[in-house]
Amino acid sequence: MASINEEENGGILMKNVADLRTLGICSAKWLILILVWNLHPYLGLCGKLFAGLVQCVWSFYVMTMVHNAMHCDVFRHGFVESVWRVILSATAGVPVESYRPTHNLNHHVYTQHGDHLDTMQMKYKWHLLNLLLFFPTVFPAIQKLESEFIANEAKKCSKTFFLFIFQVMAAHGATGILLYLDWRRAVLCWVIPYIFGADAIVTMNMLQHDGTEDIVLGEHKGPKMNVNSARNFTGPVINWITCNNGYHAIHHMYSNMHWTKYPEMHQKLIAPHSNPELDEPDILKFLWRTYFWPGKLPEHRQSKES
Repeated sequence: MASINEEENGGILMKNVADLRTLGICSAKWLILILVWNLHPYLGLCGKLFAGLVQCVWSFYVMTMVHNAMHCDVFRHGFVESVWRVILSATAGVPVESYRPTHNLNHHVYTQHGDHLDTMQMKYKWHLLNLLLFFPTVFPAIQKLESEFIANEAKKCSKTFFLFIFQVMAAHGATGILLYLDWRRAVLCWVIPYIFGADAIVTMNMLQHDGTEDIVLGEHKGPKMNVNSARNFTGPVINWITCNNGYHAIHHMYSNMHWTKYPEMHQKLIAPHSNPELDEPDILKFLWRTYFWPGKLPEHRQSKES
């Protein structure tokens, strides 16, 4: 399976030309910000709510680009890739290097085995609360893990540490400039959307892993991985706009594979062997059915909730 991680269709700078979509999705966040920022004084309440919704959803899309970036470089040259991650940090509103300890080094290795993102931490009988309160519940542990990781990198004076410093300057610098220009507008047009984006990308664990089977520790990747340890969202729209982040099981199996290969490899390596109920064609219908209406507490939780 060595060929799985090979890069194709690249150019001189980019590893895969398909990542023009990645750059486009991130650029669109800035264009939407400029548009909403300038229209904001003229919008009524409904207009502001709609604009805020668009920005929140788009911030989530950008966070899926952060997720992809931490697994597979966009650019061939290390310096260009580092510059890109600084720009991505400014776009996302958070230093992207801090994603690594929680996600790459923790969630992927210890999925649902007491990792910081284990969905079984949530014990509410009303399942919607398990969804809505997931991020604030796990956030302190995430922060602790990130702080320990960065402190360790600082002791080593590693490239990761200095890259993180530049990312912090870019992310919080962009936020600071907007707050200086107009703090009220900045909170509505920037701060709330990027907080929503961070919340949403973490809370995706409730959709992708809650109620799935456990992995065997030590077999969290490669062909031995339990293909029923993740839920997949196979709809074309969500996968176009998130660069195939819906194909989650194949991502866990080969996390450094380029996202363009997910649909094909899902059909080859996951679908023939997995529980078909874990392939959901519509993420919004799943979200509504599972957490809103009827929103019943799933079977795997009924004997464990208090």
